[in-house]
Amino acid sequence: MSTMRRLASIALLSLAMGGVGQAVAGDSPAALLPDAVRSAGKLNVTVSLAYPPMEFNDAGSTELKGFDIDLAKAIAERLGLKADFQNVEFPQLIPQVVTGRSDLIMTAFSDKVERQTQLDFIDYFKTGNVFYSTADHQASIKAEADLCGQTIAVATGTSWVTWAEDLSKTTCGADKQMNVIQIPTQAEHIMQIRQGRAQASIIGLEGLLDLMKQQPNQYYQIGAPGDINYYGIALAKQNSQLRDAVLAALKTMKADGSYLEILNRYGLKDAAVEEFTVNGAKK
Repeated sequence: MSTMRRLASIALLSLAMGGVGQAVAGDSPAALLPDAVRSAGKLNVTVSLAYPPMEFNDAGSTELKGFDIDLAKAIAERLGLKADFQNVEFPQLIPQVVTGRSDLIMTAFSDKVERQTQLDFIDYFKTGNVFYSTADHQASIKAEADLCGQTIAVATGTSWVTWAEDLSKTTCGADKQMNVIQIPTQAEHIMQIRQGRAQASIIGLEGLLDLMKQQPNQYYQIGAPGDINYYGIALAKQNSQLRDAVLAALKTMKADGSYLEILNRYGLKDAAVEEFTVNGAKK
């Protein structure tokens, strides 16, 4: 059989076999896309600003920057799509996706077992929680135990809230618990500390490293990183086809080094995962 006739026969066989033909084409991440997403030509990505170096914009600018932004754009490009970003308050992230208003969440969003009831996660970033404060507190607040009885400003609706509350119960006396208050953004947390309404806040290790890099000698870390966990790209449970396409795109980026290149762009190489895991969190 000639080469041309053989190729034609393979193509006809793939069409006839339906799903098997798609699996053969699965070497291309774009081939795994749901028809609706492919037809739309864009990947709707929900973020919650601002959390440098993951997602942020410069003062006076609406241009989105950060590791998550660059990685989302690169994933979309691998899928033959354009990334379209929507910014919402953190508590609105899950409703945004489960109602179909967005395709996925990609915004320093922790993979948690309780969230897996509604979402599938692709774990792509290793992190840990740290307390931090402004340098003027460094003499009086040296360890986590020094935060007992103090006010901690924490991002609304995040896993940091329960982490702080649990740590308070195990570290502090019943009459001297940490007062955990929920406020949306990092900038507001810092304002609360500077105004004396809070004494510390919580951030992912990557966020604190960036903050100390941008403003040397202004902030410091309290205690060691805790609750080592993973940020995940989150999709609605029923969106498994898109999940698999995104996962395939990430794997090609890890293979050719572009995943690590984007991490290095923001000084985050130590946050790289050895492999991309679906729903890796067990707690």
